[in-house]
Amino acid sequence: AAAEAARPELAGPGRLALFNQGLPGPVLRVKKGGTLNVALANGLKEDVALTWHGLRGPSASAAVASAPVAGGKSGTVSITAPDAGTFWYHAANPALARRALAGALVVEEPGPALYGADHVLFIQSFPPETGMPIFPVNGAISPTFQGPADGRARLRFINATTLFLKLRVRGPAAYVIAVDGQPAEPFELKEGRLQLPPGGRADVAATLDDADVSIVELETTQDPIRLAVIAPVGPAGTAPDGPPPALPPNALPKEIPLQNAARFDVPIGETAAGPPVVGSVKAGRVVVLTLSNTMEAPVSVHIQGTPVRLLDGMDDGWKPWWHDTVPVAPKSTVRVAFLADSPGRWPIIAQRVGDGAVVASRAYEVTPG
Repeated sequence: AAAEAARPELAGPGRLALFNQGLPGPVLRVKKGGTLNVALANGLKEDVALTWHGLRGPSASAAVASAPVAGGKSGTVSITAPDAGTFWYHAANPALARRALAGALVVEEPGPALYGADHVLFIQSFPPETGMPIFPVNGAISPTFQGPADGRARLRFINATTLFLKLRVRGPAAYVIAVDGQPAEPFELKEGRLQLPPGGRADVAATLDDADVSIVELETTQDPIRLAVIAPVGPAGTAPDGPPPALPPNALPKEIPLQNAARFDVPIGETAAGPPVVGSVKAGRVVVLTLSNTMEAPVSVHIQGTPVRLLDGMDDGWKPWWHDTVPVAPKSTVRVAFLADSPGRWPIIAQRVGDGAVVASRAYEVTPG
């Protein structure tokens, strides 16, 4: 069934550009397998295209990003969401995205809600005239959310900043249940600590206690910054013990055979040379990308079209999570693997952590098998 159409509108008061005059843009929701219809009315002078960060499948290449809406004009797009999970949308132009043209895309699992409370925590950052940056969550400073007393709340963290965020959930227990929108085998956060690269997401099941609130903090080199409060409400009961059930899986391959994989190099750096398209394969083939950061600064690499697995050093395995946003440390190399199953030309965008400058803009191509 089609989701109700959302209608983002663009405006540019002061230094910001906003969807629907709100900070951030509206939370767009659709059920897994459903279609989302979006009308985009561009009130800015420059063209605007959107990127659907983490969306997989043919629908992603037909999104607004492939057909920018000119200033003063309107456009529409319909996208089908094959995976349940936490994603986000933003202006394809990084400078516009930093001006706040961004919002959450939540693709819900079929059937009834899995948690008694389900909250998006969309984290942005803006430099004030002086002093430390401010970090609004859903456009507010240290907002309060509610969750069931002696139960669990699902917290969908989205890092929409250009910074590497070191988060801490202070409460009885917190378990990661999804990474970059894709379900993961639940695991407990050690001391409640969670790190997110720019563009990264994590779904956390936070256990609540009817006696006190849970606090989400941003750890800094100085005092921690309180980002949000999770307040228990309702009748007290017996708090759940142990990890929560795993989320229903999406249709991703259980194995990625690397023996005959196509291997492409992606150089990253302000002066890194290389072809716009790093390589082309037929649908159904495994691809290994080598992300080589030649800079003294860390980068965050967004790979569109499909989630990827982080490979271990000797091709003898991979990390147990899917990613669409991959951090690469300074002067380091990271390799990722995926099954190329969606025809199209898919961007690979590397942005420098800190200022968000684009330091690599490449693509890989998948042709029909």
